[in-house]
Amino acid sequence: MKEKNLTFTILSAIGIVLILLGHLDFNILALGGLFPYYSYHVMIFVFISGYFSKSRDEDDICGFFIRKSKHLLIPYFIWNVIYGIICMLLKYANIDIGSDITLYNLFVAPFMGGHQFGLNAPAWFVPALFLLQMCDILARKIWHLIIKKKDAVSEWMLMLLYLIVGMTVVALAKRGSVYDWYKLPGRLMLMAPAYQFGRLYRKDIEKRDRIPSVIYFSFLILINLILIYITGGLAYSTVWVTGFAGSVLTPFVTTFTGIALWLRISRILAKKINKDSYSFKAISAVSDHTFDIMMHHLLVFMMIKAVMYMAGCSMDIAAFKSDVYYVATVQNVEEFKWVYLILGIILPTVAASMIDKIKRIKK
Repeated sequence: MKEKNLTFTILSAIGIVLILLGHLDFNILALGGLFPYYSYHVMIFVFISGYFSKSRDEDDICGFFIRKSKHLLIPYFIWNVIYGIICMLLKYANIDIGSDITLYNLFVAPFMGGHQFGLNAPAWFVPALFLLQMCDILARKIWHLIIKKKDAVSEWMLMLLYLIVGMTVVALAKRGSVYDWYKLPGRLMLMAPAYQFGRLYRKDIEKRDRIPSVIYFSFLILINLILIYITGGLAYSTVWVTGFAGSVLTPFVTTFTGIALWLRISRILAKKINKDSYSFKAISAVSDHTFDIMMHHLLVFMMIKAVMYMAGCSMDIAAFKSDVYYVATVQNVEEFKWVYLILGIILPTVAASMIDKIKRIKK
């Protein structure tokens, strides 16, 4: 079995925690709003995917398509059907958090935004990542036919090209030109620089990443402080390609600073954690099941709210029955969100781990 990259195992686990914290509006890791989750958290997974991409896949694009379809699309669409059924059943309890089951919602809507059935809305990222990987490998194939090189200089040139593409879509979005189906290519263009950044980091930057942590963190904090002072806010929506403040470069700067922040923290933690420890096993389990956590954590949140509803806890009933992102807390205590966070990570991870064990036994 191939040895895990401990730094990226930790980064992946941190990334999924940040996703849940964003959905909970729980700013315990936002550093006082200096690094708002929505300015980079989705892009952490885009960056990780780029880091682990392989140049040899360009030599077998059909095989790459099949592998990614099996790994990403087929599991997604199976769960999309299941969540469509759950959404339909919930309507009988007057809980309306999604659309009806139609061929469009089953097979087209996932690529257009992925929020069709509510509870699996966070998994919009899966078909988007699939499309990004397909577009990237085709673009790289054409790029290398033109450049005829696969060295570091070529990768930096492609990084610049992707960044220009990304800034273009931000400019278009700020003027209101990215709407309806235009959001499909728009979000891919927005995600492309982070994907290439991951590949570039592995190929050229990682070996040079030796800046002392004090200077490193100070620089990142200074950049975000300046940007917040200038723009007033850094958060934006990757899925809807909206909410951009500052210049066309700002969202990419905050993407890079956010990724850089947690990447260095992950490197530091990787040196402290023993691979035989329970801590590493727990982190590894979460990292291995980020798909499951992303797909199912809103279901866990809904179950928590349902228990609170049956227990007679005070909550906004209308929001509970119509807003999948509504977070009810006991007596409005903010710290109750820890319950959502912990169960939202543990339950999908444990369930998926048990399924994995059953599969291994059958083999």
